[in-house]
Amino acid sequence: MKTVHIYPTSRAIRHLRQRYQEHNQLLPSLMRIDEFERRAIMLPNLKMVDSLQRRLLLQKAASFEAFTSLKINRDLVRFFTKSDAIFKFFEELSHEAVSFEDLIQGDAYVEFAEHIEILEELLEGYGALLAERGLTDRVFVPQQYQLNLGFVESYDRFELHLEGYMSRFELSLIAQIAQHRPMIVHLQTSKFNTKVQERFLEMGIELPMDAMVSFDLGSQRILETSPVPYRLTAQVWHVEERLQQIPLLLTSVQEMVNEGIAPEQIVVILPDESFKETLHCYDHLNNFNFAMGFDYAKSRAYKRLEAILGYWQGYAKESLLLLQKYAIEPEELLRIAPKEQVTVEVFFERMAPFGLDLERQVVEERWVYFRRIFGEEEMAMSVWLFLWLKQLSELSLDDVRGGKVTVMGALETRGVSYEGVVVIDFNDGIVPAIPAKDAFLNSSLRKFANLPTKNDREALQKQIYKRLLEQAKRATIIYSLSNNKMPAGYLYELGLGEGEAKEVDMRLLYAQPSQIIPVEDPIIDNFDATQITWSATRLKTLLTCRRKYYYQYVQQLQAKEEEQINEGAFLHKLLEHLFAGRSHFEDASELREAMHRLLDQLLPENDPKINYLKLLWRAKLEPFIATQMEHFNAGWRVMERERHIVGEIRGIRFKGVVDRIDQTDTHTLVLDYKSGSISEANRTKNLEKLTDFQMSIYAELLGREHRYLALAFVELFNGGAISHITLPEEKQERLYELIEELKSLTSLRCERCEEVSACQYCDYRLLCERGEYL
Repeated sequence: MKTVHIYPTSRAIRHLRQRYQEHNQLLPSLMRIDEFERRAIMLPNLKMVDSLQRRLLLQKAASFEAFTSLKINRDLVRFFTKSDAIFKFFEELSHEAVSFEDLIQGDAYVEFAEHIEILEELLEGYGALLAERGLTDRVFVPQQYQLNLGFVESYDRFELHLEGYMSRFELSLIAQIAQHRPMIVHLQTSKFNTKVQERFLEMGIELPMDAMVSFDLGSQRILETSPVPYRLTAQVWHVEERLQQIPLLLTSVQEMVNEGIAPEQIVVILPDESFKETLHCYDHLNNFNFAMGFDYAKSRAYKRLEAILGYWQGYAKESLLLLQKYAIEPEELLRIAPKEQVTVEVFFERMAPFGLDLERQVVEERWVYFRRIFGEEEMAMSVWLFLWLKQLSELSLDDVRGGKVTVMGALETRGVSYEGVVVIDFNDGIVPAIPAKDAFLNSSLRKFANLPTKNDREALQKQIYKRLLEQAKRATIIYSLSNNKMPAGYLYELGLGEGEAKEVDMRLLYAQPSQIIPVEDPIIDNFDATQITWSATRLKTLLTCRRKYYYQYVQQLQAKEEEQINEGAFLHKLLEHLFAGRSHFEDASELREAMHRLLDQLLPENDPKINYLKLLWRAKLEPFIATQMEHFNAGWRVMERERHIVGEIRGIRFKGVVDRIDQTDTHTLVLDYKSGSISEANRTKNLEKLTDFQMSIYAELLGREHRYLALAFVELFNGGAISHITLPEEKQERLYELIEELKSLTSLRCERCEEVSACQYCDYRLLCERGEYL
């Protein structure tokens, strides 16, 4: 007899084939349930619409006036997100044989009825666009299909191993097949899959509870029934922090192996599959095989293209920083007009220099498919890139490391049993996973229309966990109490309780040999200070930490650009603009008004943080305004701003940028703005430890052209005080001594600084194993 066995997943089929091979048995015909349904139906003269095409056509169908009352943005990016909820709604109604009229009758709100009519009009318009192109959608399959008798009659018998829910359309399909060939259904019943049992009861088949049942759908006759032969026994542990679950997971797997369970017969279940990235980080010995693969959307190639799209969508500073991170020159992108209408071939041709990652087979297959589907379309470059990223976001990369212990999500375990099972994150809100909020149907309306409710969907997930746990020889359940999380209430439904607290040995995560290669102090050979143009900052860096000097000026390792506003740099810019084209202000109100206006011009963003900073600086700079007016009333006038100076001091070349030079009729004053402390630069003791010689350099280079020269700091946030440099002659002499020392050096050993406190905010602290390493 030619029989085909139908299973819920490919993994279930692989496990079954392996079992047959181990026992040297003939392999029966095996088929996934989605493949079975696809082959059992025909759609004459119609092709199934692509997942991207359907969204574009739905967007086009939504271009009628009444649609705006749904408050759904028709912009492509936002509509794509909303379209998922719309399609889910349409598909569920169609596959559950619920009409729009049924919904209107079940709801008392007039506004809801109006929305339903709009959605009905949207569906009709979408269907018309599909018909014009000879396409169809899953939404319309229940109304358009024909039974493929050629496929059905090619087998003598069908056996469906059911684990999960079946819609009315699916039940109708197998009932129709049962009229031509025997359709045997195998099912394990429990209190968690009563919804499925109710559907079979509507078809005239009453199933016993908590039993392994086989029945003939056509004759409605139960062929075999027996009590569930499994007994659920599982260890339940809880830990304080989520990360502590991992060493406990590793210990549980090791104990299972020690008890004789083969690693291939052990599965780790991740109810929250996003946790795979964290678990992967600690799989130092490659013991795990991540069945769900890794998201292509997290690859560097994808992120590069995503950065380009973000830049095109807003040209924001953050976007520029991302381009810099992925080594993309904005000038190259400026050659492409994001809004230019082009074909898909032109799009890929212009994006080729930015990397399409076509070496990967999965990407190349999507590339070929994408070009075929959209071969005749013309869209803006930015729209093409958005669609291409959507296509790539569906990809996953296989875990090819060959680990023997399988890691997967709960749904992938349907139809499969394992001898060892470890489930983590067994917390409320995670187990069972809470279904996404329905955008159109509330629970009462679902109940009225006899549609699956939130409780029904959760119960089906519970059935999957129950069957998997009770069929295991050994099962371990772990959950954490971090962030006030509670254990899943499902534990009590399983009769397990909340379990026991478990002490965790975190050395399993961190007791790894360091992979950092100790770096000996680098040596700069042929050091010649006379061949370098020094700045005060460069000299200070050398005097503070020679290792930092090496990284910054020899290796030229650039620190990451700060995303937040640098207060000191911005205030320098503000004050430079404040005195642009004018030497002084006549009164405080004029100065205040000009400063406030500049703040708004230089920081136009309407952002809460920016607005707060502007208010803060206005308040903190108020005393500065009064001090400046006293300064101007004493006869001082601003003569130069941001003056670039270059010159030689005792055989070594120096350069600098002077913030401001003020003058009276007889005297000159060099001013340097400071938003922080001046205690180091203005120290009066232990001058041998002085590292800031900025004012001494200015005095030497500018003293040659100004006879009566004084130097002072403007303490912006200390009442705007103008504080003159202390001990200028002594500091000048100390600078001369340092210059002679520099000239005498022929090589430089770049050891780390002794003052560890200086490392706290250093950009190179990780390279030196300082800072976070302490």
